[in-house]
Amino acid sequence: MLDLLVTDPVTGKRTGLAGTVRRVVREMRRADVRYCVIGASALAVRGFPRMTRDLDLVVMLDDATAAWAALEGAGLVASTPTGTPEDPESMVVFVDPKTKVDVDLLVAAGDPEATVLEQATDAQLFGARARVAELEHLLLLYLYSNQPKHLGDFATIARSGKADLARVERLVRETHPEMLPDLAERLRQARHPEPAPKRPPPRKR
Repeated sequence: MLDLLVTDPVTGKRTGLAGTVRRVVREMRRADVRYCVIGASALAVRGFPRMTRDLDLVVMLDDATAAWAALEGAGLVASTPTGTPEDPESMVVFVDPKTKVDVDLLVAAGDPEATVLEQATDAQLFGARARVAELEHLLLLYLYSNQPKHLGDFATIARSGKADLARVERLVRETHPEMLPDLAERLRQARHPEPAPKRPPPRKR
């Protein structure tokens, strides 16, 4: 499932993502940072590969300074705007000079990320043992995003039958119950997508 992430489908060249991930995970574990892998890498681990050239991590605000130091220890450099390790922006992009791979560090202050972090499980990611979000947690995170790729990922997971949708509803009810109508609408759209627009009639020559 991870092959799509390490080989560019156009050039056939290695992306360098695997090496960056192994160094980052090693440093995070060495520093005892509470983190979780989300995004396309987590999707691939859970059985839904999507092409990506970056790694998405989430940490809580209290762990941001330690996570920043761990990423620098892995050889990565923070891009701007970043804030500071003590007062970071909510999303800080780090770049691995060796591989040109980006590592996006999401710094959260509460739910739903707190729940995702707390309930993440260990999984193998490019030969490294990493804390990875489960499918239900990915659905929870995607509920708060309107990015087309996240809408598509939400629909793919929801239609797969591999996620416990009742658990997702419980998670939303426990964290932000006001989002339950949004969850219901997202699930309806996933199960009954809008039909594609009709093709226009052939142009007369």
